Amino acid sequence: MSPNDRLDRDAALTLSRPDPAERADSSDTKGPWAIAEATVGEDGLQPALQGNGFTYRHDWGARRGEWILRLNWAAIQPGSQVFVSVSEGVPGGPNAGKFIGAARYSLYNVAPRANGVDIWVNIEWSSDILLYVDYLIVNPPVAPPGLRTVSVAVHRHSSVALSEAEADRILADMGAILQNDDTGPDVATPVRFVRNGAVRLLPANVPGTIQTAADLTALLNAGSGVKIVQAIRWCGGPGDSIIGCAPVGSTAINVAAVRFTANQEGLIWVHEYGHNCGLGHRTDDLRAVMYPSVGTDHNVVNAAESAAYLAGPLAVTGEVMPASGCSCGVGGIQPPSDVRDFVSQHWVEGVPYELASQYTEKDARLLLDWLVNEPEKHEEFLVQVVATLGYIGSAIAVQPLIDFVKGPLAGRAVFNGKNTALLRLGDLANQSGSQAALDFLAQVAGDRDVARALAAPQASSEAAMAANAGQGVVAPGLDTLAAELAVSATFGLALAGTAQSQQAVDALTADLDAFATVNVAALEAAQIATTVRDLGRQEYYRMKAEHRHHL
Repeated sequence: MSPNDRLDRDAALTLSRPDPAERADSSDTKGPWAIAEATVGEDGLQPALQGNGFTYRHDWGARRGEWILRLNWAAIQPGSQVFVSVSEGVPGGPNAGKFIGAARYSLYNVAPRANGVDIWVNIEWSSDILLYVDYLIVNPPVAPPGLRTVSVAVHRHSSVALSEAEADRILADMGAILQNDDTGPDVATPVRFVRNGAVRLLPANVPGTIQTAADLTALLNAGSGVKIVQAIRWCGGPGDSIIGCAPVGSTAINVAAVRFTANQEGLIWVHEYGHNCGLGHRTDDLRAVMYPSVGTDHNVVNAAESAAYLAGPLAVTGEVMPASGCSCGVGGIQPPSDVRDFVSQHWVEGVPYELASQYTEKDARLLLDWLVNEPEKHEEFLVQVVATLGYIGSAIAVQPLIDFVKGPLAGRAVFNGKNTALLRLGDLANQSGSQAALDFLAQVAGDRDVARALAAPQASSEAAMAANAGQGVVAPGLDTLAAELAVSATFGLALAGTAQSQQAVDALTADLDAFATVNVAALEAAQIATTVRDLGRQEYYRMKAEHRHHL
C-alpha cells in the first residue's frame, strides 16, 4: 500500500498529539490543529443501522494541513468503538472515496466522546483536496440493570432423586422467568439464582412426606433454602396435591416443594420464593407467576412483584402478617363449566375447596367415570379427581373412593390420590352422613395390618423406582407408606366433624396399636375435628385458606 493509500482501522488508536513544530504547511490554518465541526444529519444524510453499529460517510470539504475534525453524533458515547477511513475525493467526480493521487495524509487519534467523535488528521499536499471520512460506530449492547444474584441452598430428602445438574436447571429457569420481558404486562426483573454448594440431604428428623404441622415445622427449620420432599400434604392444614408451600414473609429463603414436570419446576420454586418475598396470590392475570395454579405460560410479574423479587425475602416472619392473613386464596376465579377441565389443572397449594365445592352430583358422575373406568389414562390428575369428588360431597362417590384406595394400582400419582381419597372420605361423611366412610377411615387409621396391606403395592413400586434412580436414593419402606395412609385416614376422621369421628380421633392419640405417627397426628386432628363440629365445614375451609401461610 503506497503512503497516500493508508487506511487506519484501529478503533482504539490513542496516539499522542504530534509536535506542532512538525506541522505541515497549510494555507488554511493559522495555528496548530485547526478545528472543523459538523453535525450528523444537517446535510440530510442519515447513518445506516447495521446490528449494534452505524455506518456514515461525511464530506469534510476541501482542505489541507492539520485538523481536528469534530463530528457531533448523538449515537456516539464514550464507550463506543469508532472505526474511521480517511480518503481523498476526486474533484468533480463521485464521492466514492477512492485512494488516488499523490497526497499523503496521517491519522493521529480517534477520540469518542459523549455525543460525538474527534479525529486528528494531517493532509500533506500543496493545495486543498476533497476529504471524505467513513465512520463505523459500534456501540456496546444496552446492558440491563445489574443482576441481583440470589444464592440458594438446595436440599432433598433421601427418598427423592435430585441431581446438582437438575437443581441448576431449575434455578436457571427461575431466573429466566423473572428476567425475560415476555409480554406487555410483564416487567423484566434482573434476578438470577445460583446454587449454594452441593445438593444436601435433609436431616433424619424430617420425613419424606409432610403430613402434619410438626412435620412442616421440622422441614422449615432445617436451614434455609429450597427443600424437596416426596409429598406435601400439609400447608396450613391437611391438604391434597400440594406441590409447594412457603411462609409469606421470611428472614431467608424457605421453600418446600416436590418434584414436578421438568418445565414447570422453576415456576413452582419462584412462586414459593415470591411468598418468601412477601407476595400473595394474584388472580387478575392467568399468566401471573403468583397465580394459584401452574402452567407453562405463567411468567408475568407486575411492577410491585418485580420490586419484591428485587428486594428479596422480607426481614419479617409469618407471625407478623396482618391479622387478615395472606391474600393467598382464589378470590375472583370462576371455575370452568366442565369439571373435567377443572381437575386438569395443577394447583400449587392443593385443590381449592371454594371452587371444587361449586360442582354438583352431575359433575361427580363425570369424574367417577374417569376414576372407575379410565384411571390409568387420567393418572396425572387422579389427586384432583378424588379431591373434587370429596368436596362435592355426594354419597355416590363413597364406595368408588374406598375401592380406589383398596385397588392394586401403584405409582406416585396413584399413591397421592389414595391418601387424598382418605382425606376426602371425611368430607363425604360430613356431607352425606356415610357410615361406610367413617368405618373405613377408622379401620385404616387404627389397624396397622390393614394399612400395610393397602400400602403394599406402593412399597414394591417405590423399591423399583429407587433402584432405577441409582445410588443415593432410599425407597420408603412398607411401614413408612402404611403410616402415611393411616395419618391421612386420621385427618379424614377429623374432617368428618361428627361426634363419632371426634371420639375416634381422640382415642387414636393414645392407641398403642396405631402407628406412632398416628398418635402425634391425632393431637392435631382433634383440634380440626372440634373446629369442624363447632363452626362447620365451610367456615373451617375459609379459615384454612385465609391463614394458609401462617407457618
